[in-house]
Formats: sequence, C-alpha cells, structure tokens
Amino acid sequence: MSRGNIRERAKGSYTITIELPRDCITNKRKQKYFNFKGTKKEAQIFLTEKLREIDTGILIDTKNIKFSEYLDYWMEEYCNNKLRINTIEGYKHYIENHIKPVLGNIELEKITPLHLQTLYSNKLKHGRLKGEGGLSKKSVLTIHRIIHCALERAVKWQFVSRNVADNVEPPKAEQYQAKFLNDKQIKALMEIAVKTEIYIPIIIGIYTGMRRGEILDLIWDNVNLERGYIRISPIEEGDLKSFHPKTKDSIRTIAIPDFLIKILKKHKTKQMENKLRLGNEYINSNAVCTYENGKLFNPKRFSSKFHKLLVDNNLPHIRFHDLRHSHASLLVKLGIHPKVISERLGHSDIGITMNLYSHLYEDTDREVADMFDNLINSKQNKIG
Repeated sequence: MSRGNIRERAKGSYTITIELPRDCITNKRKQKYFNFKGTKKEAQIFLTEKLREIDTGILIDTKNIKFSEYLDYWMEEYCNNKLRINTIEGYKHYIENHIKPVLGNIELEKITPLHLQTLYSNKLKHGRLKGEGGLSKKSVLTIHRIIHCALERAVKWQFVSRNVADNVEPPKAEQYQAKFLNDKQIKALMEIAVKTEIYIPIIIGIYTGMRRGEILDLIWDNVNLERGYIRISPIEEGDLKSFHPKTKDSIRTIAIPDFLIKILKKHKTKQMENKLRLGNEYINSNAVCTYENGKLFNPKRFSSKFHKLLVDNNLPHIRFHDLRHSHASLLVKLGIHPKVISERLGHSDIGITMNLYSHLYEDTDREVADMFDNLINSKQNKIG
C-alpha cells in the first residue's frame, strides 16, 4: 500500500493524502489530508518531507489525536530526554497497563475531569493486574501525576487549551512512617550483607544516607578515595542518567570515613580484576554498584533482594530508603547539628529534617533538660 498519494483538484491545486500509523488501540486505518498549491513537482517534494516527518516522529495530527498517541509522543519527545531511565520505565508501566486501556482511545481534546475521576475511583476498587482488589492510594496518585504532567506539557505545546487534571481530586497517599535500625541492627545487617552481591550499595547507604537512585547511579568519577568524599551531581553516561536531582540541594558533597574508603578501594580493585578476567563479556559502565560482570542493578530487583535479605535473616522489615533514615537517626543521637544533617542528606530545607526526626530531637531535648537539672542541683547542694 502506498504511504501517500497526490490528487490534482484543479490546475496548480492538489490534495495530498498521507497514511498515518494505524490506531494502536483499534488498529483502524488513519489518514491525514493536506491542500497544496503549486506545481506537481513541489507537491511531490512536500509529500516526501511529510513522510520523513512521520518516520522521525515529528508529524503529529493534533486535531484528532487519541490520548494513547499523545502519550507515546510525550514519552518520546519529552520524557526520554528529561527523565532518568528508571523513572521512564515506571511511567511506561502505568501508561501501558492502567491509563491506555481505559482512556487511550479517547481523543485528547475530549478528555474530561469526569473521565479521570472515574479512572481513579475504578483503579482504587479494581485496579490490580493480578488477583482481585484495587491499587493503593499511592499508586493511583502516581497515575494522576503522570496524566497531569502529560497534559501540562500538552497545554504548553498547544495541543489543548487547559489541563483538565487540575479539576480532579486525586487520592491522598497515606504518609509513610519512617522506620529506623539501631546501631546493633545495622551492625548485624553489615555482617550478613558482606557475603552478598548487594553489599556495596548497602554499605554506602548506611555510611552516607544517600538515596537508592543516587547510590545506583554513582560513578567512580564522583568518588574521591584520596580525599574521602562522594559527589552527588547530575550525570549522563551510557545507561546512567540523572538529569534532575530531587532538589538543587541534592547536588552535594558527602564526606566518607576511612572504613568505607577501604571497602571502596578493595571493591574498585575487584571490579578491575573482573574486567580483565571477563574481557569482552564485561559491561563497562563506570558505575560503582554493579554485578560481577559489570551489569547495573535494576532498582526494583535490587529492592527485592534487599527485602529478601532482611526476611531470611530475621531483621526488621524496612525499605532500603529507611537506611537513609537510620543514618540520620544515628547522627541525631551523636549530637550532630540539624543543619549539618540536612546538608548531608540533601534536604532543601532544614525544616524537612526537623519534621522527619523531631521525635528523636525530643529525646535529645530530654537529655539536655536532665543535664541542666543536674547542673543546677549540684550547685545548690554545694551551696547548702
């Protein structure tokens, strides 16, 4: 079948028909028409150019574009250039499994707040892909944020005049109560993790309080083993992409102790040995945290391995992110100033640090009160 044809309507006037990709939901044939004035040769050049635009993903039928088509375009032209690979994979999961099957065949301009509100309500009741039951409020909120972000970009690109997601009430995710490992539990975790393939990211998390993404994206160029610090900054190197840290304050330098320096030096040497031993089978990424063959950790699979490690060894069930909270809690107990802790964790505001760990500071405040009481009473006793 021809991808396009030219039909002369009058002298110097042509109708150009272009075959667009079939609808990804219904598989129905789609065409786009252009009225062109000029010579037959110029019309042919115009047709060739439009076909090239289709091949490069530039030509978009904005008038009748389906929501599924727009989401594909948004992912290709915006998300793939702005977001980390792991974030993109998460977006794809929600779009393909939860958004497209329900809203994909509706034209972008005809999406209404009611469509979105109904989607969220149904997903809360019957959204699970396997088995019965609904999605969590957090998952549905993620769906809302994806849709809102996509429509916000559609407004800026002038596909639509307004973002209908602004008029929807998304569910409020239940606030997660951070969990902490005490110093004995952390020591136990270190002892059981040392023999596993996920030891390095675990030990980095314990000693730095870095986020999972920051650890798994860490490259050797940002680790100074001579001066003893790790630099958290945006990178774009192969499969490692971190274009947008969580906040501008996430870009920071973290001092690391001699114990961690020795472990990382040994690990780096081991990586080099593996590279020589495996030759072309070794995957070069310059990443600090990899499997033996240099392959990067998949964040979700890594978290699953971490969870299994805890379960198999009867340790408290925490998220990997809770190592960050555990690191901070130990700093509080050591009497480190909140400002220092905030900067080390990359919080945008010291208030975030205080809100997260306020109950720990209550214990410290009680110790201060007792110390003050002992000081005053001891002086009075001497006077008496």
